[in-house]
Amino acid sequence: MKELKLLMHVPDSSRFEPALKVSRNFALAMGERPYKVKILVNFEGITVLNDFTPFVELFKEVLSYGVEVYFCENALKGFNIPREKVPEGGKTVPAGIVALVEWQDEGFRYVRA
Repeated sequence: MKELKLLMHVPDSSRFEPALKVSRNFALAMGERPYKVKILVNFEGITVLNDFTPFVELFKEVLSYGVEVYFCENALKGFNIPREKVPEGGKTVPAGIVALVEWQDEGFRYVRA
């Protein structure tokens, strides 16, 4: 069975929680089918890191399903958020827009949260 690849884009902080929930639901719906999920947080979405407490449990849950969550380093700099605020298990990419294009080129299907 073909592996499905989902790419969730979160440029708006109000869409972070929905992106986590959609990613979780996708993983659960896939069951034994092969899949990959990447979430990219950039632009204003990066401000979720200013108060990440409400998202910790759901974030850990999606990581347990193999979902990868990336935070844009350009956005971190642009919104003056220290890299240390990226939660454990989160990853960074230098430029979110480049990652979006590269991942789509690798077969990921783009969904804006």
